[in-house]
Amino acid sequence: MRVVVAGGGIGGLWVALSLKKAKVVLVSPKEMDMANTFWAQGGIAAALDPHDSPLLHYEDSVKAGGYFNDKKATMVMVHYGPMLVNKLVQMGFRFKDTPHLEGGHSFPRVWNVGDETGRRLLEFLDERVRQRGNVERIHSHVVGLLKEGERVVGVGLEDGREVEADAVVLATGGYAALWKRTTNPPSTVGRGITVAAEAGAYLTDLEFVQFHPTVALTDPPVLLTEALRGAGARIVDGEGKDVVNPLLPRDVVARAIYRFRREHGEVFLDLSGVDLEGFPMAKGLAETFGLRVPISPAAHYSLGGVRTDVWGRTNLKGLWALGECACTGAHGANRLASNSLLEAMVFGYRVALDVENDISEWPEFRFLQEIEVVVGKGEEDLRLIREVMERCAGVERDEEGLMEGASRLEGVSGVGGLARAVIMAALWRRESRGVHYRRDYPYPSDSFRGHLGVRLRSIR
Repeated sequence: MRVVVAGGGIGGLWVALSLKKAKVVLVSPKEMDMANTFWAQGGIAAALDPHDSPLLHYEDSVKAGGYFNDKKATMVMVHYGPMLVNKLVQMGFRFKDTPHLEGGHSFPRVWNVGDETGRRLLEFLDERVRQRGNVERIHSHVVGLLKEGERVVGVGLEDGREVEADAVVLATGGYAALWKRTTNPPSTVGRGITVAAEAGAYLTDLEFVQFHPTVALTDPPVLLTEALRGAGARIVDGEGKDVVNPLLPRDVVARAIYRFRREHGEVFLDLSGVDLEGFPMAKGLAETFGLRVPISPAAHYSLGGVRTDVWGRTNLKGLWALGECACTGAHGANRLASNSLLEAMVFGYRVALDVENDISEWPEFRFLQEIEVVVGKGEEDLRLIREVMERCAGVERDEEGLMEGASRLEGVSGVGGLARAVIMAALWRRESRGVHYRRDYPYPSDSFRGHLGVRLRSIR
């Protein structure tokens, strides 16, 4: 059996390590720092303490998610967590001895290595993959899917090569770099999601994009991990007065900071109550700014993506997806802090099981409504896309701004089609829920307690 795995972050590497019988072709960029995992600071949330439990973790996750979560997906994620974190430790990875408390969690359960967890973990897993004899690595990008009828049978690469496979697994990351101000590498613009959609895969929950609240006002932006707030950092104004409880869920904190900056002035993360020896990135910023670092929200994590079931299966036979490029519904309308690396590991493990053992059946998805978004013939123009998304689809949205964004992106090709789909989904959802906040519809509505199915159609 031959399996193509696209993606060099924790999701792709974990799938590659979990496939025991198959020959694996791992397609990923050569540069490790192009994976979002490299920049993940917080850690992995898992209920390992005897006083904690996966059920408590589940309750925190659905509360943070605005009770919009796919309950089965969330339950799977939190129950697999302790096993997989223990497996990492058994493999030789070393977390700090005690977990951190982060915003939205009712218990300290975030296992980390200071604010360098993602980089350390990525280096560790990458080395383990290099030791595997069944993994062939190709440093490239997937630009298309090969199909026979309705089944995916391989991938096309950017250099023109084609790789045939019995199964294709996408772990290509999200689309938060469609915004001008982002915590993500510039390449995180949803190309894998776009490739899947152009082949006929359903997308969903595109309107739900999390803005991390504590991002330093640097160029490029530097994220200040949630663990700092769990360790005693405060969010304050210029006079040192508290702006918002730093341990509330991210969507609440991000909106509070956004509004304070718009109405009153600068906001800072006060690090004076934190031992910075365990946080080298924050320590470096403190050396530049002092113990009050100026912050504002930035696009951080895309909850939407290719619609999958809890085994990672899409609506296209032969195609699985996981991690930030996928949408199982496990995060609901707002991801709980440090559930992202957890999700990638859990569903990476389950995808590998399903690919090799044919555990599941191909799903038929049902949506509250479906729309089709046309991908134009014009230039991709990432500069324009980022300017429009920052202006029209930010922390707070309204119909006027979204209509402007949809108009300005009409005819833009490539990931411009995905960006326009995000805006069209945000226009459709005439309510506020989780990270999606409409100034003109500031409350949740039962009429929108469901998911929008999105398909892309190219006119090229």
